[in-house]
Amino acid sequence: MNLQITDQDIRATCRDLQNTYGRVSGRGLCQELRARFGAVGKTTRVFRIWREERVPAPASRSPQSSADVALLRRRVEAAEARANQNLQRAELAEYRERAHQEHWAMEIDRLRQALQSQPDQAAIIRALQAQVLALTREVQGLRAELTGGGAT
Repeated sequence: MNLQITDQDIRATCRDLQNTYGRVSGRGLCQELRARFGAVGKTTRVFRIWREERVPAPASRSPQSSADVALLRRRVEAAEARANQNLQRAELAEYRERAHQEHWAMEIDRLRQALQSQPDQAAIIRALQAQVLALTREVQGLRAELTGGGAT
């Protein structure tokens, strides 16, 4: 005998089991169908319907009480406050970083201009070093004459 179980029968059985036991397995559904109707039906069809019935309805995803809503609102407000504080901190850090970069850019520019305004400094230093060396030699020669006794 070919017993045909309708989709509505499978859905109703699945809902009854969910209301009674909470979660129901696919095997549990098949056992209940066999107990109620004397047959299970095609396994792929039964499990497809079972998966569809396991998906919670949109209404069950919403908060259950006003306390839940109030808690969620407080959490959202706290998260928004933290996000606002983080944004303010980030903006202040960005401002400070820009000021720091501008300060040192201006200092480097000032030093470059100071170097460019005195291009002859290296030449002047070399000339002074040469003059100090010549004077040192002259002083050594005069000391040698004074201490060596004037044997010239």
